Amino acid sequence: MLSVEAAGAPGPPASVGGVRRDGSRYAWYVCVVLMLLLAISYMDRSVLALLVAPIETAFSVRDTTMGLLQGAAFAVVYVLFAFPLARLADRGNRRNLIVYGVIFWCAATICCGLAQSIHQLFLARMSVAAGEAVLMPAAVSILSDYFGPKSRARALSVYSIGLYLGSGLAMGGGGALMKVLGPAVAAGPMMGVLASWRIVFIVMGLVGLFVVPLLMGVREPQRFGDDGHSAEATLPFKQMMRELKTKRAAVLGTIIGFALISLGATTINAWGATLFLRTHGWTIGDAGLRLGAITLVFGPLGAISGGVAADWLAKRGRVDAKPFVGMLSAGGCIVGALVLTLQSTMIAIIGVGLVNYLIGFNFGIVQAGLADLLPNRMRAVISALYIATTNIFAATLGPLLVGMLNDHVFRDPAQIAISLRVVAPSAFLLAALTLCLVLPAYRLALAGRR
Repeated sequence: MLSVEAAGAPGPPASVGGVRRDGSRYAWYVCVVLMLLLAISYMDRSVLALLVAPIETAFSVRDTTMGLLQGAAFAVVYVLFAFPLARLADRGNRRNLIVYGVIFWCAATICCGLAQSIHQLFLARMSVAAGEAVLMPAAVSILSDYFGPKSRARALSVYSIGLYLGSGLAMGGGGALMKVLGPAVAAGPMMGVLASWRIVFIVMGLVGLFVVPLLMGVREPQRFGDDGHSAEATLPFKQMMRELKTKRAAVLGTIIGFALISLGATTINAWGATLFLRTHGWTIGDAGLRLGAITLVFGPLGAISGGVAADWLAKRGRVDAKPFVGMLSAGGCIVGALVLTLQSTMIAIIGVGLVNYLIGFNFGIVQAGLADLLPNRMRAVISALYIATTNIFAATLGPLLVGMLNDHVFRDPAQIAISLRVVAPSAFLLAALTLCLVLPAYRLALAGRR
């Protein structure tokens, strides 16, 4: 197979005096490939939100079960695998780990479409989580070696576009398939007639495998500290614990604050399509196409805006620029989350666009902020700690709370707007307060690092 470099992609970045060359064409090639993989991973995990109604009908389950399937079934397994895989990423070849993970989670996504019971669907969903757990820590670690502190926020913000590209493609692509295919389609002599929601899972899983050849063109980079010197020695566990203890207020406050933003975001993503089906009378196809288009436009704009804003403030002496931008984003999301639950369809759509834009600020800047605080050989582990906290708070709690409020408090699926109005703005408010409180500790920790 012809490699990407042989086909004309630029070679690996050179270094002068042990210092990486930020912004090389090859570094940005790596960033784009990892962004595409992030998009595939979020497409595979997010498409379930579009398919709540047909899956509930197929397996005779209710909102609480779907809340668990969207949240805990994914999040618990993701957390269990994230730490050991992150430790492997800090010690070994990160590119190869990602290759294995991509193949595994794409196969598991296909299995979601072939599940014959809700228990099999749970198992397949958990397998998707196990495969995807390797990507984020390893990718953040790789990009932190290709990009130094001055350009890291921008690079990780470009990488984070994959979140919104994947979510948008899950909604838009899945919605388009549902409209084209109708309720069922003949899949072939061996598979017979399959429900359209099953075809959506199978197609999403197959699409991801086409990115693997691009990934093979990514080279494992030399590991650098932020002083520009090699960081090839593995960091002992005791030293890792000492680093975390010294900076625990800054690290934990940053992680919890941004995880609470993710709680609100995940809640909206998990139930947004269902909200428009039940409250505004949209079809599954319409919800997928319209919400997918909004995500594809406003999410990447937010990601770029957040990275540019953080870098701009940092260059002007605001050393806590990353959590500060996150705090402002969380404050705006409170308003957006309230607006999107209003009865007017047009106003609700404006709220969705506002939330997508502001949420887009955050992933790149939190990963860059944590990478700034800690040494090279801790970057995958600290990324895994953030992801674990995010999944415990966000993916497990948010979707489940809405499902439980629908089933056991309001006892009416049509009251989903009220359930969302309770959960999402509360999460964003707590996030803004947490990040406001962490600013002094973040400044102090970063001053100590320097």
